Amino acid sequence: MTNVNNSKKTKREQIVNNGRIIIVIMAIFVACITLRLWYLQIVKGDYYSQKSHDNRIRNRRIRALRGIITDRNGKILADNSLGFNLQIIPENIDKNEINDLAELIAGQVSELEADAIVNLYNKSSAYTRHRPLTLKKNLTTDELARIEARKYELPGVIIETEPLREYPHDEICSHIIGYLGFINDHELQLEAYKSYARDDLVGRTGIESRYQNELRGRDGQRQVVVNARGRELESFTSKPAISGSNLQLSIDIELQKFAFELIGDKVGSLVAIDPENGEVLAMVSTPSFSNNLFSTRIRKEDWQRINSDPLHPLQNRPLQGCYPPGSTIKPLIAAVALTDQIVNRDTKFFCNGSMTLGRTRFRCWNRYGHGETNLLKSITQSCDVYYYNIATRLSIDRLAAFANEFGIGLKSGIELPGEKSGLMPSSSWKLKKVHDQWYRGDTLSICIGQGYLTATPLQIAAMYSVFANSGTYFRPHLIKNTDPEPVRVEVSRKNMQLIRKGLWQVVNTRRGTANRSKLSNKKWEMAGKTGTAQVVKQHLETLKKVADTPWRFRDHAWFAAFAPFDDPKIAIAVMIEHGGHGGSTAAPIARQTVEFYLNKLDNLKK
Repeated sequence: MTNVNNSKKTKREQIVNNGRIIIVIMAIFVACITLRLWYLQIVKGDYYSQKSHDNRIRNRRIRALRGIITDRNGKILADNSLGFNLQIIPENIDKNEINDLAELIAGQVSELEADAIVNLYNKSSAYTRHRPLTLKKNLTTDELARIEARKYELPGVIIETEPLREYPHDEICSHIIGYLGFINDHELQLEAYKSYARDDLVGRTGIESRYQNELRGRDGQRQVVVNARGRELESFTSKPAISGSNLQLSIDIELQKFAFELIGDKVGSLVAIDPENGEVLAMVSTPSFSNNLFSTRIRKEDWQRINSDPLHPLQNRPLQGCYPPGSTIKPLIAAVALTDQIVNRDTKFFCNGSMTLGRTRFRCWNRYGHGETNLLKSITQSCDVYYYNIATRLSIDRLAAFANEFGIGLKSGIELPGEKSGLMPSSSWKLKKVHDQWYRGDTLSICIGQGYLTATPLQIAAMYSVFANSGTYFRPHLIKNTDPEPVRVEVSRKNMQLIRKGLWQVVNTRRGTANRSKLSNKKWEMAGKTGTAQVVKQHLETLKKVADTPWRFRDHAWFAAFAPFDDPKIAIAVMIEHGGHGGSTAAPIARQTVEFYLNKLDNLKK
């Protein structure tokens, strides 16, 4: 009996113990559930609330319009047009249908392969399958029509619209305006580009590059309500896009176009400046390129064609081409000689066609000589020997400092990337770069615009602006209504007027080197200077005719001028690479360009 009672007691205790274990397990289970619910609802509540919100509301970017660029008269140089991009949303496409869909899409759109579409689809993760993937930017009108016609056979395919850059004048001012290019991986890692997306276009050259931040604008945001399968049900704008700032340039596009067409297939530059304030009226570089090719990703064959062109169409010659200025530098040499009283109005040197210094014979361009020559005659007939004589009395370091006042040898600071300074040499420069001392013969070459001296067409145009306004240097600039600080050069007005008279005689007297380039309208008079810069030393000793000389060995042709003489409105520099003589090649281009502009100003007054 006792054993039976003990057995019952043991069973009850076991049941109680088991019950307690179950209760403890249940308590732990309930506690875990409670803790999990507390964590999800309290600790991570905001996070999962947002995730839930994101499952039905998605954000789409609204691309901002870039600012419009206009010329001085408000004519559009860079505008925006509407582009159509082909995209797919992976989560809306069944994986068993993607191959057939890719084949169908590839059949409607050129330069798009089915395998590439499938690979792009497969790379999308579970977390990004709701995001649109761009297959091709800027569909043609035919491609867009074919896609729209078969849109019911293309599940998950959408057309996104975005603004594209458009350049109405294309090659005419490509070097000024520049072009856009896709941002690269390196730039995306930089602090300055932290707000950019991988498919953003940024300015690469020209004004588009220099004023990227101002032109860019701010993207907006559009919220899209979708269902469980990602279908768009409704959309509304939560943050509007803000367009970039507009820019007005000092360029006159009609003048730019006229000069561009005038130069034609010649290789060279033309720069026209308003001497009253330094505004650049025209800046032509030939050969040119189409910046519309860069509006979207440029085709490989187009890039190879442009990049492999031996004439380098991407080079902005007016501010990147450094050439010996030839005789266009002589008014500057005359100015420093007058200022330092090395010569005066009546100082004469005899020219018999050459001058000997040591064992070296320095020739004048006129092998028969100019005879007795004073300052005015030296400018009018471009006598080299006169400037050789000045060079023997002039310090190169003094000349370098004086030339800098006119902008020679220095970057102007114009609002374009890639400007070069040219070279105004000095004794210390030669010692550092050539490891040799400066010789007097070096100065003789510099004083006729040869030797180590190089300048850009922009610098020469700016220098002649100083002669045009009788002594004030204005920094050349492209943005309209900029007020650069005027800088007075170290030349008296009396000496400046003497040099101006010599430049007037170059064009308007019978013996002047540009006497064939008088303006046809007699109420205007132009003053200027021709220049012929040798490419190969003394090559005409053996090749008497320019036509017999290979193009790459021919002289560069210069002409710099201003007009009207009494009240200058335009200063101009024309440089034609391997063009031969400045008077016959560059001067006619300058004359016609000046006439076009002055006629235009005259018509505006009527």
